[in-house]
Amino acid sequence: MLVVLGVIGELVLRYIIDDRIESAAAELPPGVSVARDDTPALWQVATGRATLRVEVPAQALGDAAREATDLPDMEVTSASDGLVAQMPLSVAGSEQTVDVLLSVAAEGGRAVLRAESVRLGGLTLPVDTLAEQLDVAELDQLVEGVEFPEGESPVEISSAQATDEGLELGAEVAMW
Repeated sequence: MLVVLGVIGELVLRYIIDDRIESAAAELPPGVSVARDDTPALWQVATGRATLRVEVPAQALGDAAREATDLPDMEVTSASDGLVAQMPLSVAGSEQTVDVLLSVAAEGGRAVLRAESVRLGGLTLPVDTLAEQLDVAELDQLVEGVEFPEGESPVEISSAQATDEGLELGAEVAMW
């Protein structure tokens, strides 16, 4: 009998958690998907924290990065070697599109995109070296890192990983 009550309780709580996730997800950018992970619902209710999986497509990452920086022409794509920000830069008097390879990490409850290297003219260079030599202030923002979610947020990012489609995040959110 206790097992049956436990199963029924688990199913009811999953429904409640999924309903809260669905209503919160309506406020997210297009393409971002949120799902409850495999942690038992009874445990999530007992701890007061829902554990989530969030998938962010490259387009939504680009939108977030453009909003957080002074780089309105930056596009973020997903590549076999991770996330790539493509952006025009003035190099030796001419504008060229460069590929900035990005790393992603979970730091302080936020996901942080940070520039690692730049591909320019067939060469791969450390981004901080290129930014300093060419005096490109725009790259400094990416070297320091772009955090999201920005501002106060009930969401705490616990893991971040680049995927073929964009970014996969592990997150926790207070239920009450």
